[in-house]
Amino acid sequence: MLHYDWNTQQTLIQRAQNPDDHQAWEDFVQFYESFVKMVLRKSNISFYEEEDLVQSILLKVWKGLPNYEYRKENAKFRTWLSTIIRNTSITHFRKNEMESHKKDKLLKNIEGVSESKIEQIIDTEWNEYVAGLAMEKVKEKFEGQAIEVFRLSLQEKNAREIAEELGIKEDTVYSLRSRVKRRLKQEISNLRELIEVR
Repeated sequence: MLHYDWNTQQTLIQRAQNPDDHQAWEDFVQFYESFVKMVLRKSNISFYEEEDLVQSILLKVWKGLPNYEYRKENAKFRTWLSTIIRNTSITHFRKNEMESHKKDKLLKNIEGVSESKIEQIIDTEWNEYVAGLAMEKVKEKFEGQAIEVFRLSLQEKNAREIAEELGIKEDTVYSLRSRVKRRLKQEISNLRELIEVR
């Protein structure tokens, strides 16, 4: 479970830069390990190769974090991370001697993926990832039909259709949807404050 501390003036990345803050690193891994896996899959890395690569990437991030310096215009954290993912993947496949044509082809695919392409994948996946984490927190806060109303609204069903399907009033649909949406936005904002570089 992630340790939330809304009173801290440091983001998770800033805290994880301190090699003595072991809890920050554990929280960092909790957030980023599954995210790195998502990016690797989008980059056509097989499940077979995934675990070794994830560990190698996280090790490089851990070693590099104390020296990472945030510059808003040209040194976003996700840009830095995308470079590590791409370069570590290329090094991994080169080092493993490419025992098959399939691996040789995979290496060419990875080498052909530019850093900007990986960064683009990372930005897209990151937004979805943070929204998913926030939605899990929102589900803990609501009981009854609120989450179901919100889920159906994401399927582009209108208030009348949702009301009929769930056997509730349209006004209730509007109210529940609004409450969940407002809470989701707040959770996304809280997560970004916690885990992104300011």
